[in-house]
Amino acid sequence: MQMAEAGSIAKAAPGKPNRQSQISRQIRELEQFFGTELTRRKGKSLSLSNAGERLALLIREQLQDLEDFRKEQAGLPKSFVIGAGASVLEWLLVPALPAISRHLGGATLMTDVHRSRSLGEAVRDGRVDLAIIRQDAVPKGANTVLVMKMGFHLCVPRVLLKRGTTERDAANSALWQTLPFAAGRDGGQTDTAIREAMRSAGVDFRPHFECGSMLQVRQLVELGASAGILPTLGIRGLDEKKVLITPFVPLRDFGRVLVLHWNPRQMRRRGLETSDLKKLAAMIADQQKA
Repeated sequence: MQMAEAGSIAKAAPGKPNRQSQISRQIRELEQFFGTELTRRKGKSLSLSNAGERLALLIREQLQDLEDFRKEQAGLPKSFVIGAGASVLEWLLVPALPAISRHLGGATLMTDVHRSRSLGEAVRDGRVDLAIIRQDAVPKGANTVLVMKMGFHLCVPRVLLKRGTTERDAANSALWQTLPFAAGRDGGQTDTAIREAMRSAGVDFRPHFECGSMLQVRQLVELGASAGILPTLGIRGLDEKKVLITPFVPLRDFGRVLVLHWNPRQMRRRGLETSDLKKLAAMIADQQKA
């Protein structure tokens, strides 16, 4: 399991050659027992084969089932892992955690930060029980419930604008060229879309601040240090007396749909019905209205 979680033997026991040798021996013993190869060579390291990934999933499920059984017998609440991107986690999921925990009988909730693509894999593999994820990152036909539709907004501290600047004025791309901007630098879809939208609008977009997350972009906007393009979630609570907020027209067709995603096999094992999951999605969605 250590190798399955880490991705390779070296990562499972960094700097510990004896432990790496022990893991290799244990894998060979499992391969002999099951009569199949559980690993495959990937460059200079080993990764799990399809059979190895399947075995890791089965072991992970059995360990989780045993842990759930132990807690049930002791009268203790279960634990669930809920994943999301960093900004969605902070702005949308965390405020909903108390209500989610109560609905799940006082469950212990553990949050996990992932990019959307890796979140889908984590749900499939049972490493994450529930995920708030972009709909376009989930395979068609997968189990999801709508949480919210999210647009994008240009947010400019008024201290950076001439007195009397209106929303209509702020929609002029010629103004954008004069503003200091903060933007993401992760190369993800949103970051790429913002940069391409600026280029399409004729703006030589050179952000003054290259940020690791949209949380940092918002903070710089609040400080009055820069303008930024923020998702719907990110504008909640901004003081419109201090920040001019207007829809970012170049991304009006780039709205994101966020959904609650789960693995039905995992939920059946863990005792959650579809009706429970719909209620959880509604609890999370309510946070954008608060």
